[in-house]
Amino acid sequence: MREQAAFEARTLVRQSNVCVISTISKNLAGYPFGSVSPFMSDNEGRLVFYIAGIAQHSRNLSENSKMCATVFDAAEQGDQNAHARVTLVGDAAPVPSAEQDALLARYERQYPEAISYRQAHDFKLWRMEIKRVRYIGGFGHIFWIEKDEWRQAQPQWDLNDEANMVNHMNDDHSDANRLILKLTHGIDTSNVTMTTIVSDGCYLRANEKNYYVQFEKLCLDSTCVRKELVRLTKAARELLIDNKASKNV
Repeated sequence: MREQAAFEARTLVRQSNVCVISTISKNLAGYPFGSVSPFMSDNEGRLVFYIAGIAQHSRNLSENSKMCATVFDAAEQGDQNAHARVTLVGDAAPVPSAEQDALLARYERQYPEAISYRQAHDFKLWRMEIKRVRYIGGFGHIFWIEKDEWRQAQPQWDLNDEANMVNHMNDDHSDANRLILKLTHGIDTSNVTMTTIVSDGCYLRANEKNYYVQFEKLCLDSTCVRKELVRLTKAARELLIDNKASKNV
């Protein structure tokens, strides 16, 4: 049950693009300070933020690394308390300079609007190391998830390898991107690009929005990723054929 809860919590985080972050206020010592920020998650489940130097939460983190981030499944109607939410607690620090370029390129693929931030307000990447996770999947479905339960095994590829896989899909298999998005999210559009690959899924971008696609199994090497993308593409094509056949009946 705990393993399933960790999976559900991780999936909710993967599916989300924005979280509520709370830091320890520098101006009002001892008080929490809340804000809203886009984020991305890496293979280990750590969160990455791109924050302006003038932002209050950036100044707070420079003084005190402790923070939490809350992601939730927003209810369109009814009781919000019946919907899942995840609070990740940990410590944030600037990403080391040796990793900045490759990680920023990854962030900008997922959030292309951030490209313009390079010249404004001293934006910097911060990465949150997870200490503990609180997951509430609904009434009575409540867990503390420890950091070893949250962390996933590192795949055999690095950020440059990931960029090469993404570029290959966009340059040579753009039709597969469109088919996979239609299969998994029911969205049929011509302009679909892959932005990110993580060990348990990938992200497609269309209509200025990111969509997470869950893999059937954890992929720790590029061969497994290729097989998963082939499987998804084949399933999408089979569904397309079935739909055409049903219309002709």
